Amino acid sequence: MPLPRILIVDDNVEVRLSAAYFLEDQGFEVIEADSPSTAKQLLSVTSFDIILLDMNFARDTTSGQEGLDFLTWLQAQQGAPAVLCITGWGSVKLAVKALQLGASDFIEKPWQNAALLASIQQQLALQKKQQTQLNQTLQPEPETDIEFVWQSTCMQTLERKLSRVAHSDATILLCGESGVGKSHLVSWLHQHSARAGGPLVSVNMGALSESLFESELFGHVKGAFTDAKQNRVGRFTMASGGTLFMDEIATLSMPLQAKLLRVLETGEYEVLGSSKTVRSDVRLICATNADLPQNVAEGTFRQDLFYRMNTLVFELPPLRERQADIIPLASYLLAKHAKRYGMATKPMDDKVIHALQTYPWPGNIRELSHVMERALLMSEGSQIALQDCQLRLAQQSKVADIMAGSLIEGTGTLAQMEKRMIMEVMAQEGGVTSQAAQKLGLTKSSLYRRLDKYGLKHAE
Repeated sequence: MPLPRILIVDDNVEVRLSAAYFLEDQGFEVIEADSPSTAKQLLSVTSFDIILLDMNFARDTTSGQEGLDFLTWLQAQQGAPAVLCITGWGSVKLAVKALQLGASDFIEKPWQNAALLASIQQQLALQKKQQTQLNQTLQPEPETDIEFVWQSTCMQTLERKLSRVAHSDATILLCGESGVGKSHLVSWLHQHSARAGGPLVSVNMGALSESLFESELFGHVKGAFTDAKQNRVGRFTMASGGTLFMDEIATLSMPLQAKLLRVLETGEYEVLGSSKTVRSDVRLICATNADLPQNVAEGTFRQDLFYRMNTLVFELPPLRERQADIIPLASYLLAKHAKRYGMATKPMDDKVIHALQTYPWPGNIRELSHVMERALLMSEGSQIALQDCQLRLAQQSKVADIMAGSLIEGTGTLAQMEKRMIMEVMAQEGGVTSQAAQKLGLTKSSLYRRLDKYGLKHAE
């Protein structure tokens, strides 16, 4: 089943980055747009479940009119997704207007992640309820993609090691930064295992609440608790005869770790509300981006649970350490997205190739996939051009160069260096405050305050 897709529309790259990383970790697919016009282009070629909409862009900083104009346009479109308005300049009047134009919720910046997630989940649940009959008839499409062949020596070595243990039922722990491809390797392991004919069931442990942990993993019978209106099959039962993948295992609280330990030690569990003991028949694969030995030393992760999980441990290197994979993987992802959207794939020009090879990829393969998807959707020429990619850290790296130059110039207070850096960026951008603010990684209002503080003029 495809992941819920969220479109973030905000002119502040830091806001988009913060929201994208949080939502991606919650299991959502995220695409970014820096303006309403870019959002309209994306909506013309693909669909979204939720839009997170900033209300103020280049025109001014407080009225919210640009957000309202976008909502008016969206109202006229068929099958428009739910919109959650997010702004740092909220007012009752603006919220009422937004809701009248079809917005589902109005959230003020800085938002609380839990509240944002709850609002998104509420809208997704409402959509699911409205389309229950249709969703019940949908079946996931079989995976027909050609398997990617790793070019880097480190990944080829890792794949050889995994191939030697794929047929066993030994528990595997995959470690590495967020987005390095742990989920991909889980699918590969399952497909090359003796359990390939059985189900592959994934569960994000970080998304499980303490109150529903046992119900989600072990299931419950009708009447087991107040809201148990019907029997529920747990993940261990769903994965019987196949593979159970537990992602973000380090996020479990100590009480939940104790509950999980019992089934891993004995292979047995009880469905909540039933006294019948069930024997587990799953191959367990866990994944984390945390340093579990360090967590054990700090007392936040049980040592006995760690020993149960680390029969075989494999570390996935970050994408920046797999230079030989970056360009082949980018081409592979372009072709994959092109097939998904029914479009023709495009080659990348030389500037794109150079940029992809030198970019640090903090979001790893997940970020590369999103960059390639967006580039394909936004490209108007016969090749993918550099402006189509809009690499997240490109502008920040320019600012870092300016800051480094300011530091090298000599002595001065932090305020003097900040003033000098702002002056240099403003000069580069011809005094256009909105562009300078974006390059500096500031909001326009933050830059205005600094300009006033240092007595600097601006063009808008």
